[in-house]
Parts: sequence; structure tokens; C-alpha cells
Amino acid sequence: MKTSKKKNPGVAVAAIVTRIIHGDSIKGSDDLGNYYNTQAELAQHQAINRDGWYATNKDWWEQDGGGGYGGSTDEEAMIGDGGGEADGVEGLAFLDRLILESSSKNNSKKLKFASAIDAGAGVGRVTKHILLKRYDCVQLVEADSGWSKRSKTYLGRKRAARCTFTCSRIEELDQDSDDSCRIDLVWLQWTLQYLTDADAVETLQNLAARLILRTGILIVKENRPYGAARQDRFQMDTPGVSGRYDITRSDDHHRLLFQRAGLTVNQTEEGVETNTYALSLNNS
Repeated sequence: MKTSKKKNPGVAVAAIVTRIIHGDSIKGSDDLGNYYNTQAELAQHQAINRDGWYATNKDWWEQDGGGGYGGSTDEEAMIGDGGGEADGVEGLAFLDRLILESSSKNNSKKLKFASAIDAGAGVGRVTKHILLKRYDCVQLVEADSGWSKRSKTYLGRKRAARCTFTCSRIEELDQDSDDSCRIDLVWLQWTLQYLTDADAVETLQNLAARLILRTGILIVKENRPYGAARQDRFQMDTPGVSGRYDITRSDDHHRLLFQRAGLTVNQTEEGVETNTYALSLNNS
């Protein structure tokens, strides 16, 4: 799985949330004109259509001539335009703010920089522009075998030598119970939008279980409703109309998924079209 085409500068906002979000407050619509009054209604519809939607998405990323959003470069295929480097600068700035905050003398949870996972890595854009600039080694997890192989060329020999490459859907990634294999940071960008709510929660739990206790951080960046759209409503695209399945979730919708996955929101950054979250395990 990869990214989407939307990215914009954001402003960092401290956001440790204690309120409980209920599924009955999550509402939205799809591109067929269907309206969903609760998250449970949405989840039921997603469960019924899950396998067909995922099969369509798989074909969409694998289509001849370059899958995904197309374009003249691998990065454009991932995000739909040439803004990948700018998005990387934004993401690196967000990470550096977390690093600066964690280095405070009064902070007992200082970030470590040995290892990171690029989850839903695609061609390795986040690895190249962000993770390898701060972490010693990166594991790229990507479901599409073609993009996984292509990432080695995209990164180049020197960068690829600091990486491992795993071809797997992130919600199906095998969990490793060996504490010595725990990861300092997981970066998950523009990937949850291609998953059902149930799979998104499972994915978050799976990835969070790999983090080093106390200091491990999971960063999630996803689109949010913007412009004329109601910011408290999700919008779901379906293959019959849009050619693929994806869902743009509201802030509360994302926080509901984090809540169900047992994660705490430590910090957020709101962009014009995106939200970025720094998450940790509850009570870690």
C-alpha cells in the first residue's frame, strides 16, 4: 500500500486527548450517495465489500504502464504529483519537533534512532526523504511485490544497504514476540485510507506491538475532509465510481480507531488537507 495525492504544510498542535469517542458519533457518505448514521453501519458495509474492494485496489496499483496515480516518476505514481520532496521536508520537520521535545531534560521518554518501519512503503518515498535521515536502518513493508522490488532501485545502492524489504500487507504482517527486535519508530502514511475500519485497527495494534516500550512512537499521516466538505463527516470512494476504494476520515474517526487500538495521541499537526498524529501505546 502507498500514499495518496494530498499533502500540505501544517501547524503543530499539542493534542493529548482524554475524551472518549463513541461510534454513534461517526457519520458520513460514499460516492454512490449512501449515508451512514454510525460507524457500525459503515463497518458492516465495509465487511461485506472488503474482499472485492481490496482486489480492485490491488489491480489499480499493478496496472500496466505504472500503477497508482500515474505520472512520469515513481513518486508521482505514489502521490499523484511532484510534491513528494516537499512532503518529505514537512514530515522531517514534524519528526524533528518530536525529537526536540523528547530531548528535554525533564522528559524520561527520549526517542531512540536505531530502527524504523516504513509501513505501506510503496516505492520508499518516506524512507528516502525522512527515515534514513534520522534512523540507522529501516524496514520497508509493502504489499505489492513490484513496488517492493522497485524500491531498491529508487533508493539506490547505499540507501538500500541500510534497509530490509518485506513484501506483505501490513494488516497481515507476522508479529514478532522477540523483544530484541522491537522498533524505535513506525511511520504509516496515506495507507489507512485504503483499509476498512476493522483492518485499520488491527494494523495499528500489530504495528504498535513492535514498538520499543516507553519510547516507541507510531506516526500516522492521513487525509482529512477539507474545503467545502464537512470536517466531521467521512467520505468514502468506491471502485464502481472512483476506480478504487479509499476513505477520507474525520479527526474523530481516526481517534476512534486509535482508541480501539489502545493508542494514545501525544501530538497532532493539522495541514490544509491532512492530519499527522504521534501515537504511543497506552500506559507505556
